[in-house]
Amino acid sequence: MLRVIATFILIYLLFRVLTAYVFPLIARWYINRYQKRFYRQNPWAAKAEEKRRQQEKERQAQNKKPDTDKLGEYVDYEEINDD
Repeated sequence: MLRVIATFILIYLLFRVLTAYVFPLIARWYINRYQKRFYRQNPWAAKAEEKRRQQEKERQAQNKKPDTDKLGEYVDYEEINDD
């Protein structure tokens, strides 16, 4: 009976490791493989994708700059002792 329980626990742990680490690696490998094949067959799509990524980078760079016009004036307060 103990051997059966230990087998189930081992199978469960093996399944958890496979789903957490191995399956995502395999899926990423397949996706990259078919993506390269797609862009090799459709070179215009690769250029469009590169242009879209460049525009996305520029948009993110513009969004990271804080808008200082709406912040107002800086006021420096000093602590006053009542002694």
